[in-house]
Amino acid sequence: MRTIKESKELNRLPELFTPVKISDVILEPKGCGGFLVNERHIDARKAGLKGVYRGYVPGAGGDVWWVEHEDKSIGAYLTEEVNDLE
Repeated sequence: MRTIKESKELNRLPELFTPVKISDVILEPKGCGGFLVNERHIDARKAGLKGVYRGYVPGAGGDVWWVEHEDKSIGAYLTEEVNDLE
């Protein structure tokens, strides 16, 4: 399975269910107004959570990814906010 870092370097999407960790610092929700996602997925964004890659947000050019957290909530994150699980 390709890592998140390798996927970013190769400009490829990760395989579904690749384990991830959200950065300790993420954009404030108000800075994500350009995301074309439901508000609940913006509200679910939290720094430092673990989860799995679930796909990309259509219409975002692959720069916004869905992450399913351990509590089963799903947040939309910029690719730079998603990292390998260490």
